[in-house]
Amino acid sequence: MNVSNRVPGILDAAIHRVPHLPDRLENGRRIDPWTETSGNKLMFAVPGVARYLVENGTAISVAAVPGADPNSVDLFLNGPARGTLIHQRGELALGGTTVVAPNGVAIAICGRSGVGKSTLAAELCKRGWSLVADDVTRVTWTRGRALAWPSNDALKLWQKACDDLGIDTEGLPPVRTGMRKYYVKMRAVPASVVLRAIVELRADDAGDPVIVSPDQAAPLLLACTFRRHQIGALNMDEPYSRLAQTIAGACRLIVLTGGRRSPPGDLADKLVRSLPR
Repeated sequence: MNVSNRVPGILDAAIHRVPHLPDRLENGRRIDPWTETSGNKLMFAVPGVARYLVENGTAISVAAVPGADPNSVDLFLNGPARGTLIHQRGELALGGTTVVAPNGVAIAICGRSGVGKSTLAAELCKRGWSLVADDVTRVTWTRGRALAWPSNDALKLWQKACDDLGIDTEGLPPVRTGMRKYYVKMRAVPASVVLRAIVELRADDAGDPVIVSPDQAAPLLLACTFRRHQIGALNMDEPYSRLAQTIAGACRLIVLTGGRRSPPGDLADKLVRSLPR
């Protein structure tokens, strides 16, 4: 959970907890029933939880519904709101979990919700890897390198995943009150790491990992982008396209199948064999 007034992994962006936010943005344009944009602002509501206003890539204001579960308020703050802020900054928001190997090879594991990204990351952490970010990974192009920025020291794991990995959930904080999904502390890195590979984990029948050809790299990176429908609504299509092409050229892009179907250990073995040295 976030208790700071700074956005995790983005030290020059602030969080403001406010008593209320307006129902509509001035000159706002709806992009779905709960979200609208206006210029450099995006506001969305989570019924029964909170309303969030993200502005200029520098600030998130959050107005919790009275009596709302604080864990739920922070879950959407650190996920969708933070991802939107990264888009506004002209940076890449990957929908996935990033870990770094003892030899310094950092990978982002992306894919659809529930496909097993965090479970695979937890298996790698059991093998000595360290956590960089969970849920949303901020990636920048800095001095000719793709950098992934740290934002988490815990993975969100369902009870079954914990059972499979031999993790005792007694006393672990739940992601949302009453939910059998928990924050599980991991060894975490304190600074940005060079991103070497981006993996799309799919729930298809298990097979060998596929290294994506350069002409298919940008579409795969788009598929791995967090809430990619927001990019056009924020008028970020052109800068995003340039950034995606640049980062795709600097990373190995891999498709890994067997998510939700294969044991985490088997997936980890296949993934490690496909990574750059």
